[in-house]
Amino acid sequence: MLKNFIKLFIPPIFYPGVLREIRNKIFFKKKTKKFFDYEKNFYKRHAFINKAISNYKDCKYLEIGVQNNDVFNSIPLKIENKFGVDPVSGGNFKMTSDDFFKKFPDLKFDVIFIDGLHEYKQCQKDCVNAMKQLNTNGVILFHDLLPRSYFEEHVPRKQSSWTGNIWRVAVELSNSKNVDFKIINIDMGLGILKLKEGFSYKIMDELKNKTFYDFLEYKKNFPIIDAEEGLELLSN
Repeated sequence: MLKNFIKLFIPPIFYPGVLREIRNKIFFKKKTKKFFDYEKNFYKRHAFINKAISNYKDCKYLEIGVQNNDVFNSIPLKIENKFGVDPVSGGNFKMTSDDFFKKFPDLKFDVIFIDGLHEYKQCQKDCVNAMKQLNTNGVILFHDLLPRSYFEEHVPRKQSSWTGNIWRVAVELSNSKNVDFKIINIDMGLGILKLKEGFSYKIMDELKNKTFYDFLEYKKNFPIIDAEEGLELLSN
């Protein structure tokens, strides 16, 4: 309440977050430079998540990293079929994803959306755990796989627009066994993962010290598709 009251008397330009963005653009032009852009269309992650959900009768949905409920509130399922996990805000399970998977190891889901902590090792754990609890013919979606600038990728966070370094998980999935993995070039990079019989996740320890500029090289071999191809993939 006090924070909101104080904001009434302070112009937005003086908010710490806004000042940080202005400082970055003035003093760190190279690190805020965007090396590519996303497909220009009218799609966001919500559309593809809901497209995936529409394929299942009585769909069970899990969302890791709920924050302000922006995506979670757009999911047209019965409350008992929606599982939103966040230790800070949003969702209906106030706990870490590690605790959730440990507490409910027998739950199975048709659609899982991973948008939790934007750090490589945590996203890797979320992915591996999600793969274990995905129903046959289910789908896992990931947000934030395509950072456009050094600061957008940097851990710890340097600006409001932030993917973190979870692109490393995309590299591992691209090299994993018996998986169908694609990245749609929209909305910070939306990953789609389907599992085949005998799938296994490939951990690549050499990625742990890689930087944004290494990402730009790995990106050249990413299985990137456009929005229409993504919709078709989710229809099959």
